[in-house]
Amino acid sequence: MSAQKYANFPERELKVVIGAHISATTSRLLSKLSIGTYEMTVGQQEKVAGSAEQGRFAINNLARELQLSATAKESRDYLCDYTAEGNGHKFQLWISTPFESGQTNHLVWAKYTDTTAARKIGVAFRLATSFNSEEIFNLLKQSQKNAVDLKEDEPYPLKGNPPPRFTKKAPAADAAAKPAEGEAAAAAPADGAAPAAE
Repeated sequence: MSAQKYANFPERELKVVIGAHISATTSRLLSKLSIGTYEMTVGQQEKVAGSAEQGRFAINNLARELQLSATAKESRDYLCDYTAEGNGHKFQLWISTPFESGQTNHLVWAKYTDTTAARKIGVAFRLATSFNSEEIFNLLKQSQKNAVDLKEDEPYPLKGNPPPRFTKKAPAADAAAKPAEGEAAAAAPADGAAPAAE
């Protein structure tokens, strides 16, 4: 069994383990440090600034929908650090800076905490070169769907999408089913139609 690989999650209190079905490239980036706001080039700042703005729209839309209060924190490590909290829900959103100069790939992290439960937490992430508010809003909702009850000090397991399973249909079963459906339709009179006289 291989050793657990931890993601570079924005909160140090919560350990996040990179689980199954996450590509090697994404897995490597999840555990890598981003360059920080002070090290971005002017070109990077222009290209990724929209993501922070879209994150603000998304968190405000979620706060309005669920009647939460939204706040923002200054951060030198992230493009934005937003929180929406109230009514037993707490959503947190971080948008990372790029990982190296010359490229604009960056991560959005979303965390959901059910404040009425002991340790019910959900995490979701997305990696891209830019984000719109709908994608970030959906990611925040996804973090809520991903919520699980964790034991004390238990790390949160990140799971990717499993590969699709291709199953072959049995041709004999399909061929047998189709005539039976056709015969049943022919035998039953249409609605409102009188049965044929003998």
